[in-house]
Amino acid sequence: MALSNNPDVRPARLIQYLSERAGLIVQRGYEIYSFPHRTFQEYLAACHLTEDNFPEYIVQLFQEEPNRWREVTLLAGAKAIRGSMAFIWLLVNELCDEPPENKPLSMKQLWSAHIAAQSLVETIDLEDITGKKKEKVNQIVQWLLCILKAQELPPSERALAGNNLAILGDPRPEIMDIDYMLFCLVPGGKFFMGEGDNMHQTFCKAFWMGKYPVTNAQFYAFVADGGYNNETYWAEAIRHDRWKKGIIEGWFGKKSTPIKFGNPFDLPNHPVVGITWYEAKAFTHWLTEKWHNEKRLPDNWHITLPSELQWEKSARGGEDILKQSVCASVDNIIHDTINIEMKPNSLPKRKYPWGNTQNENLTNCKQTGIHTTSAVGCFPLGASPYGCEELCGNISEWTHSLDQAYPYQSNDGREDLDQMMSPQWIILRGGTYHDTNTLCCTLREKAYPHGNNKDLGFRIIASPIH
Repeated sequence: MALSNNPDVRPARLIQYLSERAGLIVQRGYEIYSFPHRTFQEYLAACHLTEDNFPEYIVQLFQEEPNRWREVTLLAGAKAIRGSMAFIWLLVNELCDEPPENKPLSMKQLWSAHIAAQSLVETIDLEDITGKKKEKVNQIVQWLLCILKAQELPPSERALAGNNLAILGDPRPEIMDIDYMLFCLVPGGKFFMGEGDNMHQTFCKAFWMGKYPVTNAQFYAFVADGGYNNETYWAEAIRHDRWKKGIIEGWFGKKSTPIKFGNPFDLPNHPVVGITWYEAKAFTHWLTEKWHNEKRLPDNWHITLPSELQWEKSARGGEDILKQSVCASVDNIIHDTINIEMKPNSLPKRKYPWGNTQNENLTNCKQTGIHTTSAVGCFPLGASPYGCEELCGNISEWTHSLDQAYPYQSNDGREDLDQMMSPQWIILRGGTYHDTNTLCCTLREKAYPHGNNKDLGFRIIASPIH
């Protein structure tokens, strides 16, 4: 205050107004003031840092302390475009000036690419991007894929990267295209099912389990093909008087398309949720017919929901497991698995798909702070012995098994859902983004087939018709 030589400026009066009337600053000591809200401080810092040496200096600050300078960097990008849209590209280029290479990536590189993507999503009209700018977006997309695979950033940041990947354009065909979805081989054999006093050994025939839950992009291929209007796909719902003329009745009312929950739930690379068991079954009938007609799937094979027997074996592994996981699209599924190399399962009674230690870095659970679904592929290190990902966490998954007691007997009627004349409890597996340490290979929940919560989806299997 004492440094002001302008007679028209009255610092004391200004300080009094800002602190007592506006509440924008608070006194911390003698002639020491600070902002009560960090957001306003960050905004003013961003304004200052866009004036000189932009964007080099702000990027330097961010790379030294990402958590401290993150919001300032994003605000600076938003402010800079008021002068010219070219300024946001200067910032993005400074943050991410080269493509990722097949070598270890530093945290500085990963964080910088992450914030470059966030800056674009928050400021740019992606429909108008062409030429060199499109190449830059594609480069950043490759970085986002690295962020998902590297597992170096916290789960909440990987989830954000997955959301931005969807907005910028997820290039993964196995996530976005129904015909390229991946299946993991689960060989036949014995395995341990259940836990505690309910643990028992049982046998499961070979099948191929979906590597990921079915995504919005994949499910909407069914919708776009008129799946809701074709009664041949809805035998189970018709039997229970839940489908009529393209309308399915779920727990939360009638609908002719999946429920819209808003982003990030509706992003194309997220698992589809709000899906009744009837819709999941209709999808499998449609996909079986589609792939039969296209000669992608043998006539004596079908696409269906996993039984809980198949689901748990996919998560826990058998007494013996593959020496190396085998994943393939439907065109490359191996129908004769006799000569597959196996090895002993070091953890045949494992609690989690990845081992016996709970770890929120390996699954979308409550402790991650995500609190929504996440793009599939955000937790690759949480894969099961067969390569299936996100079997625990993210969403609960429908099965093809009725709720009955252990020991599990596949011939006791629990698998005869095609003969179910009225709604009964159906087993759910996996647990969701708002569950805690209950997530494990043996978690069993249940719902009526018309249940369609925003954390409920499904994955599929390919198997011989027995």
